[in-house]
Amino acid sequence: MLGSDLVETLSKAWGNNAIVPTDFKELDITNLRKVDEFVGRYSFSGIINAAAYTDVDKAETEREKAYRLNMVGPQNLTIVASKLQIPVIHFSTDYVFDGLAHRPLTEEDVPCPPKPNYYGETKLLGEMEVLKNPNNLVLRLQWLYGKQSDRFSVLREKKIFTPFEDQWGAPTWTRDVSRTVVELIESDAKGLFHFSYDDFTNWFEVFSFVKAELNLTTELTPKKSSDVHLPARRPTYGVMSNKKLLTQLGKKSMGSWKTALKEFLSQI
Repeated sequence: MLGSDLVETLSKAWGNNAIVPTDFKELDITNLRKVDEFVGRYSFSGIINAAAYTDVDKAETEREKAYRLNMVGPQNLTIVASKLQIPVIHFSTDYVFDGLAHRPLTEEDVPCPPKPNYYGETKLLGEMEVLKNPNNLVLRLQWLYGKQSDRFSVLREKKIFTPFEDQWGAPTWTRDVSRTVVELIESDAKGLFHFSYDDFTNWFEVFSFVKAELNLTTELTPKKSSDVHLPARRPTYGVMSNKKLLTQLGKKSMGSWKTALKEFLSQI
């Protein structure tokens, strides 16, 4: 989902020949030798890693797969890139936090994934590997949606839908993330950043907004995290501060999640 928007956005920004997109069929990032061989065919100026194991609940049982994709893969990319003295741009998640702070989380906050949440644990290990090289860049994201997985069309098919009312954050459009990646690269950004809009919400309010925008009759019934027993715990308050990102990009605002989602819904 994120990778496809990155390819489109980066190609528009720098030209089709500026990037070499690949996927797991062509390159297994969990195999160091294959990463080394693949990267060695080109004269790259950097590597962007949009690969991840993202099934939060299945990660509790598919631990080896989650670990290899979320930790070993980024580690291998960092090893090869460091040898060539080129940066890695990597994506992490608000799930590295337990969500108990109830204030916007900054890059200075010490991560502590909720337990159990092996997905969050592996993503934290992965970002730590990438950040061992100070020239690399890690961008934490949350609640992604995009053309490949819009999250919201499900409302058209449901008579009753029960989104969470106690999980706080903001839906994030992969197109906006991709555009920000271009700006970060062009501003020579390094280190750890949080991507977020200026405002935040909960899932019930998100789907209420979608229902109104799409003029649907779906009945929305809010639920709490304690109402369901999922294999992995989610952070209830994953709101992230964008102050460091704004400073890096020389901006005053990242806009509203509502503006982005309204435009996205008009396209689907």
